[in-house]
Amino acid sequence: MKKLFVILAIVVISPLTYFCQVSNTGVRYLTDYLNADGKVPDGLDNAIDDTGAMKLALSAGPGVVQIGPGHFCFGDIEIPSDVMVVGSGPATIIHTNGEAVIFRQEKINRWALRDLVLDGEAKGNWKERKDEKQSGILIAYSTEWEISGLVIRNMNGAGIEMTYVYSSSPWKSNGTIINVQSTKNFAGIRYGKRAEYINSSMLGCYENVIGCVINGGNNKITNSNFNSNLTGILIEDKDNGSHGSITNCLVNHNEEYSVLCRGVKNGMLINSCCFFGATMLIEESEGVNVTSGIIACNVKVIGEKTNRIAGNNIRGDFTYEFSPSTIVQDNFPSFDSK
Repeated sequence: MKKLFVILAIVVISPLTYFCQVSNTGVRYLTDYLNADGKVPDGLDNAIDDTGAMKLALSAGPGVVQIGPGHFCFGDIEIPSDVMVVGSGPATIIHTNGEAVIFRQEKINRWALRDLVLDGEAKGNWKERKDEKQSGILIAYSTEWEISGLVIRNMNGAGIEMTYVYSSSPWKSNGTIINVQSTKNFAGIRYGKRAEYINSSMLGCYENVIGCVINGGNNKITNSNFNSNLTGILIEDKDNGSHGSITNCLVNHNEEYSVLCRGVKNGMLINSCCFFGATMLIEESEGVNVTSGIIACNVKVIGEKTNRIAGNNIRGDFTYEFSPSTIVQDNFPSFDSK
């Protein structure tokens, strides 16, 4: 009889123990944790720094940290591996507490951030933003992450800043950015030095000094809008930079440059994109290939190396200047007829 009792006790207790483990590492809510002053991060006052409660919620192990609607405040937050932070869409607004970045993801793999607004402290005319290295999200030496459903605004720096995001073996997708709106920053999104193998789609970068900066190679950007910035897209090599692709994007109504390619060494495919207004400038670059798009802007190519402008629909009365080494073919109507 005693042996039977022991066996039954094990059968009953084990599922309870397992349930407790899952509860502690599954879905949890920011409001379940307290700040250092004992206050609940209820989202009613963005002057209250909720960093303490947020760090406690994140440190509870793998799982999902859910942030409800409201105005919250924190900075220099690290999302641990195997943790996802999820807000309530535009209703969840995270204000900076004055730190250089709101989320700092350095040497952390396998994490996700979804569905919220990151609001910096930059004030005044967005055209006067400076690159003071303030960012909504800084990602460095990290892989296997996902960012989706975010609005990032008012940063004296980049909405998302990435650097040294790559893996040597095996070659794989290091990160994914989906449905992100970045506005009123110095740079909407910056793929910095050695930020590589990142898949990005449905980006909306508007009213930034530079909509998108590409210094890293092997990146793929699709189905995105880079509109109403001073410069829509800046592509500039920084140690193994460029040699990626920009496909099916709108680069419209920017004030100075639609695309500025500066010192590109390894090539860049820009395919099936629409350029309206400002100037496409390709200078001292090699292998920039602009094909199968709509060009309704000034175009200027400077330098001795070879680039290609081919198969585009040319719209409107603009100015075109090409270096002798530029391959210009099959555009309709041709640049020569303008």
